[in-house]
Amino acid sequence: MKWLFQRSLVRRVALSLLLAFTLAWAVLVAYMYLDFRRTMDTDSGVVRAGRELNRALAGVRRDDVAVAVMDTMAKMINELRRGEGNLPGKVVFLLKDTDGKLVYVSPEIEGLAVRGDPEKMVDVKLGEQRYWLYEGSNPRWQVWVGEPHSGIPWLLGFIGSSLIVPFLIAFPFVLAPVWIAAAQGIKPLRMLGERIHLRSAEDLSPLGFDAKYAELKPLVKALEDLLAQLRGKVDRERSFVNDAAHELRTPLAVIGAQAHVLSRSIDPAERQEAAQHLEHAIARGSHLIQQLLELATMDGSTRPEMQRVDVAELTRRYLAQAAKDAANRQLELILESPDSVRFSLPVPLYESVLRNLLDNAVKYVDEGGHVVVTLRLEGGVLMLSVVDSGPGIPQEEHALVFDRFHRVSGTSAQGTGLGLSIARQACQRMGGTIELTQNPTGRGCAFEVRIRSRLTLDSLR
Repeated sequence: MKWLFQRSLVRRVALSLLLAFTLAWAVLVAYMYLDFRRTMDTDSGVVRAGRELNRALAGVRRDDVAVAVMDTMAKMINELRRGEGNLPGKVVFLLKDTDGKLVYVSPEIEGLAVRGDPEKMVDVKLGEQRYWLYEGSNPRWQVWVGEPHSGIPWLLGFIGSSLIVPFLIAFPFVLAPVWIAAAQGIKPLRMLGERIHLRSAEDLSPLGFDAKYAELKPLVKALEDLLAQLRGKVDRERSFVNDAAHELRTPLAVIGAQAHVLSRSIDPAERQEAAQHLEHAIARGSHLIQQLLELATMDGSTRPEMQRVDVAELTRRYLAQAAKDAANRQLELILESPDSVRFSLPVPLYESVLRNLLDNAVKYVDEGGHVVVTLRLEGGVLMLSVVDSGPGIPQEEHALVFDRFHRVSGTSAQGTGLGLSIARQACQRMGGTIELTQNPTGRGCAFEVRIRSRLTLDSLR
């Protein structure tokens, strides 16, 4: 029985159609009631009966003939009324001559004072029963015709019950084609679902599903785009793993070779040289692993934690840490920044950008060169630029320097090829951008980072 409570588009269409029928029924009931109230003085059954009776009596002069006409009309109308089955009471009649003499009265209102409004229908109470009462007259007679009713709720119920049967008969004939159309309409969805269900988890090839209906095309296109993104992601991850394995192979091979030398050699000089090579290979491997872990951490989907800090102080502190490596290569580190720059950002990600850009500059700038770090805040955007006096990067390689494991051709410095990729990933996680341009002096590189404040980012979304 659980299927009764499961959500279904077809069932929803049926319920919507039922609701539409119910609303249409309610609107028709209201319309017929208002139409009855509007025409009750001119076209209601009581008014028509009273006027017909008034015309029939216009040529009658004798009381006994008038009584016969009244009695015949009363029996005929009430017999027809009885055939309806659900109408309250009987239609009552009263006849007087122009002198006020009572000629005919229905037993239900005998002895009651009857007053109406000439040529209009009014709602009156006679005894315990309410009537719609019509009063008409001619030169010889005064006629009253009263139809019993039980108030507005009864009238609405009567109108509603008279409409419910036609609606119930019509509903299946309307529902059937709509139900079939809805079931046929979602058939392509079932086919698409079955095709996806039958695919293995490793199969990310295009669906190849022909969406004939315009409503399905956006869904199929979105699925195809998602599969294309997943294929690209899997290809990138596979390439990343292969490249990482290839990069780790070199330091591991060096470690193995030098460890073998250390275990076999008895020459102190040879052992010392092997130890130095071993230490260098271990450092290189550790650095590569650290960068791989850092890159993997940035691939996460969790939103980075924002902190409002003095970015200028943070930058000065990191430059002080990098000063030792720069001094070893006789490089000058220059910071151009206001005394204080308050800004909200993920501190670890900013430090990662700064660290990798500085490491990259220090590694590739010739001895005696310089690295200029500029920090400023413009219109809610934090601007960080790192400009060096190194050999620079050929224009044709500008678009490739941020790729993983890419190394600029013609350089002698040893690197993993991950630093700039990590910097770009960190910028993207912060909602920022990083761009490589040529140094205005014509030599070296200029990396410019732009980080929008979270308030600015939210206003752009």
